[in-house]
Amino acid sequence: MTAKPKHAYFAPDDLNDPALTRLIFRLGLPAVAGLSINAVHHTINMVFVGMIGSHEIAAITVVLPILMMIGAIGEGLGVGVANAVGRSLGAGDPQRANITASTSVMLAIPLGFALTGGILLFKRELLVLFGASEAILPLAEHYLSIVAFSVTLTMLQILSDFIAISEGNTRFSMWTLMGCFALNIALDPIMIFGFGFGLAGAAIATMLSQIAALGAYFVYFRRHVGTLHLAARFAQFRACILKPVLLIGLPTTLTSMLSSISFAVLFAFAGLYRGDAGIAGIGIAMRVLTLGMLPVIGLSLGGQAVLSFAWGAKHPARLLAASTMLLKLTSGFAILYGLGAVVLRDQITAIFTNDPGIASIAAIAILVTHIPFIFFGLRQILVVLLQAQGRARLAALISVAQNGCFLLPLLLVLPHWLGFEGVLASLFLAPALTALLSSAILFMVLRQLRRPSSVQVFNTVSERAS
Repeated sequence: MTAKPKHAYFAPDDLNDPALTRLIFRLGLPAVAGLSINAVHHTINMVFVGMIGSHEIAAITVVLPILMMIGAIGEGLGVGVANAVGRSLGAGDPQRANITASTSVMLAIPLGFALTGGILLFKRELLVLFGASEAILPLAEHYLSIVAFSVTLTMLQILSDFIAISEGNTRFSMWTLMGCFALNIALDPIMIFGFGFGLAGAAIATMLSQIAALGAYFVYFRRHVGTLHLAARFAQFRACILKPVLLIGLPTTLTSMLSSISFAVLFAFAGLYRGDAGIAGIGIAMRVLTLGMLPVIGLSLGGQAVLSFAWGAKHPARLLAASTMLLKLTSGFAILYGLGAVVLRDQITAIFTNDPGIASIAAIAILVTHIPFIFFGLRQILVVLLQAQGRARLAALISVAQNGCFLLPLLLVLPHWLGFEGVLASLFLAPALTALLSSAILFMVLRQLRRPSSVQVFNTVSERAS
């Protein structure tokens, strides 16, 4: 795979570049920048909403699990298609990569419309399920009614990002995300305060910025800036095309769905024991956590293109070297961010709210969530390594473990014994237990790649995946 000089700056990087360190930084840093500004955008968005009132913060917090479920479907398709495309490119089959990418995009459109209809029909029931109190229900319902119309836009934008990254073009993804979120941040105060739309203005600003981002991707694919060519005529809804995408994508979607359910239970218990202040305080802590998670995810996304390509090319030494480097980079960042958030937790909460009750809850929530965060890089690289290998079941186990296997059961038990302290204990124990599980599995996976017979591992895993 060789970058074309026609659009030199935005041309994809050569995923077979022998300078592995330089390649990972070229791919990873733009993905980090793009997703980091995503986190900054959501953080600033909450700051603007916080200027309206604490009820508005609580309202967008209870809508968050629903938005996460929508993102989960898009993310599942995106991760699945990115891995399938990367392996096809590594195996020297660009036409199959075009077909896979085009099929996924065409599948996302009717799926997005169906989800919009479902949200509009059951929005009140969903919000009540996710912990909306009578005080914030009207605000949350109005906000969700507008956001529902952006579902298809969200899914298409997520897919476009993953497809561009899968062919080694994280630069275009970065600039598109940065432009999208910069526009959103600029539109937030205009729509919220300038036009007086309030909470609805935040939703409108998001939709307008998504339309702008999709316009950029339309030009990108229309002019064949990258290696892949997307077109409706390439779409083939056949099992041999969809199966590799769904084998990786469905567990990813399930993971995010379970996360949404877990967060819904989390916010419900927070509201039960501490009211709207509990919901808002936990919501602030989760926003800060997301701010740290997205750079790690961004670096792993950039590295995943290298991992999938190396797996498709049957190059175990390159796969091992890239995985080891990604582990060092992501773990180093996670340790620094986690400890920094713990030390500066009081100053961080002051950015979001001047309510002493909310600030107190947010500070302790930041403490219990960010201590185990130092192991997040290890868990994330293990997941993308397994996905690159097509080891869907094992990747699904690690992905589901924190919020599905640990957090949700803990939330259903500990709060009954310890009250709100049980909620906080669950937030600490779930990632800590996931870190132990991930460490054990990562040790075994890396040991397999170090063996002289590791090429045979490629063939065995590939046969099982197919």
